[in-house]
Amino acid sequence: MTKHAQPRQQSQRGVAAIEFALVFTVVFALLWSMVCYVAPLIVLQGLHRASAEGARVAALFNKPADRETQAKLAAEKELEEIPIRWLGGTRSGLVNTTCTPEDPDDSSNNRCLLIVSVSISSYNTKAPLRPFSLPGIGQVPALPHNLTSEIQLQLN
Repeated sequence: MTKHAQPRQQSQRGVAAIEFALVFTVVFALLWSMVCYVAPLIVLQGLHRASAEGARVAALFNKPADRETQAKLAAEKELEEIPIRWLGGTRSGLVNTTCTPEDPDDSSNNRCLLIVSVSISSYNTKAPLRPFSLPGIGQVPALPHNLTSEIQLQLN
């Protein structure tokens, strides 16, 4: 019996290493893509928090100019919680605020549509965890080009 089993064992040598390499590649790609998707979701959640905080603070002021300024300051302060590397190396220029008056001719009217927008352009090139490319599959993970959060609030 041992004579028949020996050639079979020799033909199976190295199969475990090949199977491990194939399975490891797939498992690693899945785990890496899960980890790489977490970072943009954390950043996007931070952008949502920043724009919401800017809108909340702006609602406390009466003059449209004050609303814009305070909304921008509050949103930028909220962005300080996100690591600067995850924001692409800078925090300046990410927050845009506009408070469009309902009636531009009436200066006594403080009603306006406040828009607080926080955006990171070309996020996929500034991502903290680099995606990689798999043959036949493409970029893993496929990250969005821009991450944006916008809040619109009608203020009286």
